[in-house]
Amino acid sequence: MTKKTRSRRQQPAPKNKVLAATPPAPRHLKRLPVIVLALCLALFCVRAITSMVQESSTWDETHYFGMGKYLLQTGRWDAEGCILHPPLSFYLSSLPLLFFPTDDALWHHDPATEQAPLFRMTADVGRGQALLSGPLNRDDRLLTLSRLMMVLVALILCWYVFLWSYELYGSAGAIAATLLYTFCPNILAHARLITPDVVVTAFSFITLYYFRKMLVNDRWSTAVAAGLALGLALLSKFTAVLLLPVCAALALLWLARFKSLSLRNCFILCGVAFAVLLIGYRGNLEPYFTGIRFQQEHAAQGQWGFLFGDYSRSGWWYYYTVAFLLKTPLAAILALAVALIFYCRKLFRADWVPELFLLIPAAAIFIFFSVNSQAIGLRYLLPIYPFLFVFAAGGIASLLTGKFGAIPCGFLALWYIGASLFIQPHFLAYFNELAGGPGNGYKYLVDSNLDWGQDLKGLGKYMRAHHIPKVCLSYFGSDTPDRYGIAYEWLPSLVLNNPTPGKSEVTMHDYVAISATNLQGVYFDNHRTYEMLKSKVPVAKIGYSIFLYDLKN
Repeated sequence: MTKKTRSRRQQPAPKNKVLAATPPAPRHLKRLPVIVLALCLALFCVRAITSMVQESSTWDETHYFGMGKYLLQTGRWDAEGCILHPPLSFYLSSLPLLFFPTDDALWHHDPATEQAPLFRMTADVGRGQALLSGPLNRDDRLLTLSRLMMVLVALILCWYVFLWSYELYGSAGAIAATLLYTFCPNILAHARLITPDVVVTAFSFITLYYFRKMLVNDRWSTAVAAGLALGLALLSKFTAVLLLPVCAALALLWLARFKSLSLRNCFILCGVAFAVLLIGYRGNLEPYFTGIRFQQEHAAQGQWGFLFGDYSRSGWWYYYTVAFLLKTPLAAILALAVALIFYCRKLFRADWVPELFLLIPAAAIFIFFSVNSQAIGLRYLLPIYPFLFVFAAGGIASLLTGKFGAIPCGFLALWYIGASLFIQPHFLAYFNELAGGPGNGYKYLVDSNLDWGQDLKGLGKYMRAHHIPKVCLSYFGSDTPDRYGIAYEWLPSLVLNNPTPGKSEVTMHDYVAISATNLQGVYFDNHRTYEMLKSKVPVAKIGYSIFLYDLKN
């Protein structure tokens, strides 16, 4: 027996054949996916950064801005809005602010106000506006630094998408999943914002990645990694609690399929996750459970939603299905369909288990929000995308094994990349061809699907370029027009400051700028407040979210 043969035989075989990694690829194929990954990550960074600096603060970013600095420095849970979400996204986005002397007085409130029952759950827009308007944030430099922390989280997530797809489907799958992830308009849209969405997306996916590996290799170190990821996911957003029944269901499925499950590793995972959650809250879990209770009560009350010209406070069971179909690139939907066809063929063989770790979490998240009474935005479904990208990559890898598979795969890749490049830099406003593109998106969905207050900076730039001195403004957002040199007369809005509060009658004249959400009247008592503008053709659509009308003509 030769030394080479002996060493090969001594290598441990995978515990379960159906979850074994694909056979080793030739050296040049191993290098190719890494090169593609590096190029895609570099382009992802460039596109994310060049677009974020062109956008104003979105609705939620304003009152999240700087929250983490207060929590990190004081360890107190007594700030307005501090328990709207778990603190991880607050911590991460505020790390750059630790190096700048922001005004501590902004966190001080009247003692009577602080005793209000919902004080800690109320968005402190005024404090956020003051921080954004301060001299330290000139040209949005602090906001940009905070947003960069979210881009970093998105890059880490991409690495795990690459790893999981490579382990399941080899080089072709890794390349396909990387392209799907880094060119996804929805990922790019939220990877640049200081909100919990990309953070919970990242750590939910990483949790399931390590959970699967824990079941495969039965190592305590992998259980620790899974516990760390789960704890960070729970610290990201309250809806991450959904990971607990998902992991339990997958563990029971594993036990039924393979007749083996390490209780030791399950206890390690739960213990580490709880420890991370406890550390994240400085040993005080009261804000966590109070926040969950508030979010449940808030969800039960409902919130106005808009879909196809209809309005509802209780939502629609098909809302997120429609949002997914209209805001996901059609090339990605076709890739998912191809993957589903190949997966159905697998059901007659013994290798159908790996995809369940992708499909079950995605299905659970989708169903959970579909039965929820809040129909606000596709961003709630953001955690399903990495799972679906890896699943779709499996279909593409299988298609490439066919004689003419490269042709449809190349077509889908060009279509997908082209759609992503077309929408640059207005990723939040992306709508696919079924909706008629982003220009028609406002007819179907608004709010964070299209218009989250991000184009105030673009409006100011347009006004200067076209010598428009003042507009009548109805703005859906929490940023301040003054920061971008916008002179305006107030029209009915949410949050927007009215410079002349004593003015009882508001008339539209000359140039009128109105956010798409306000144009549809979603959050007004009278949904037809701006109905007369719908029959007019705007002279410009700023980032597809702010419509500018010239009423002089």
